[in-house]
Amino acid sequence: MRNFVRRVGVWRGTLAFTVVTTLVAFAVTGISMELAGLRHSPIGYLISLACSLTIMPAMMITLLSLIKRLDEAEHELYRLARTDELTGLPNRRSLFEAAVNELRTDKPVALLFIDIDHFKRVNDTYGHRVGDVILCRVARAIDAQLRTCGLLCRFGGEEFASLLHDTTPQAAQDIAEALRQDIEHTPITIGDQTLYITLSIGIATAPAARYSHIATLIDNADKAVYEAKRAGRNRTRLAHAA
Repeated sequence: MRNFVRRVGVWRGTLAFTVVTTLVAFAVTGISMELAGLRHSPIGYLISLACSLTIMPAMMITLLSLIKRLDEAEHELYRLARTDELTGLPNRRSLFEAAVNELRTDKPVALLFIDIDHFKRVNDTYGHRVGDVILCRVARAIDAQLRTCGLLCRFGGEEFASLLHDTTPQAAQDIAEALRQDIEHTPITIGDQTLYITLSIGIATAPAARYSHIATLIDNADKAVYEAKRAGRNRTRLAHAA
């Protein structure tokens, strides 16, 4: 029933059901009169037609509308469950689901684990509202850089992850470094405040996607982020291949 509503819509569905039920009502009326030995009177068919046209459309509009609203609500719940509310980016669940298909090829794969430097200091100094604005601005800037390379998600807090398909270690380093420099040199103005944000980026790679695992890539990239932070932040680090 849901697939039918998706294909034809509520009004066309109602019309189709009304036509079918009218034909069925005519058939039942005719058979009933035949079995009862009655003359096939037009009034019997008119009564069947009147019932079909007055009762059935209202019932079907209500039923099909409810089905459509339920279908739309389920789609929205599905979207919300896989979308970060603040930034609008896909969330961690989306990343893991996308990895099921992405990690089936023999092509190289890379994962960037991106951390905003000193973000707690930003929240403590300017407040969480400003922190939220910065997260959204940085998310949009990162997404603009990586949109053609793969899936970007907000992993949690001030952390983002991007799964890059068909990307060699050198290409992943080039992408990460270009992203780091772009964010570093892009001022963020909020009211009378102008802030500069930097990123620490960990990179994990695998020569063939099918022999890697998303959890391993994330773990290796996360370790590389900590290496970048220990080295002074605002830099990229390449982990060992997954």
